[in-house]
Amino acid sequence: MAKTADFVTLEGRNMVRDALTSGQKISTVLISSSSMGDPKIKEIEKLANSKGVKTQIMPTDELLKMAESRNPQGVIALMDVPEIVSLKQILLAKRNSFILLLNHIDYEQNLGAILRTAWAAGVDAVVVSPNGVHEITPVVAKVSMGGVAYVPLIPMSLFQAMKMLHEYAVPVVGVEVEMGKTMYEQKLTGPVAFLMGGESEGLSEPLQKECDYFINIPMQKAVASLNVSVATALVLYEKNRQESKEL
Repeated sequence: MAKTADFVTLEGRNMVRDALTSGQKISTVLISSSSMGDPKIKEIEKLANSKGVKTQIMPTDELLKMAESRNPQGVIALMDVPEIVSLKQILLAKRNSFILLLNHIDYEQNLGAILRTAWAAGVDAVVVSPNGVHEITPVVAKVSMGGVAYVPLIPMSLFQAMKMLHEYAVPVVGVEVEMGKTMYEQKLTGPVAFLMGGESEGLSEPLQKECDYFINIPMQKAVASLNVSVATALVLYEKNRQESKEL
């Protein structure tokens, strides 16, 4: 998966099929000539036709040249770069908003992995500080495995974001080592915004002051901290676990 100035390329049969059902604007589906007999490719072609999406058959070697991955599985979709929606739009549209705030992400791989997990966990939007990685790059898109098509990525000052979240009665939960209760002890159901620190530093004191409360991920004392994408996944799924217990 990669990004140009105008579109994101989605590679692989599952990713292309999911994108065609995502509601995002797919302009063209490119299919390698050698894959035309494959049942999954036929399914994708049929789905594209039903959505009014143009399909184009092309030589396999040309498709491989376009691919960022080594194995696009015979199909690539060209998706318009998702429009940046505002946090206010998200909060107005959904009362029980599930928001993720990221402070100073240094590595594109981590942002991509977080978007993939956020998509799977049902996060409504990811707000990312402009002082780190904050846009869809080829690496972010590829690692997200389709997440960029489903989860809005909003570059925004975290202080402005937290102020808006408070205005809409969405509590901001800081995730920090040895602060607050463990994530298992704190109620995380309902509207919430998790604030995660970056790879090289935790949450600054000014950011901490804007949090409503804190949680931590219990760890062995010898472990200083977790990778931010791993920590994010644990917290998001603990919220999901608690929500499922209330059903």
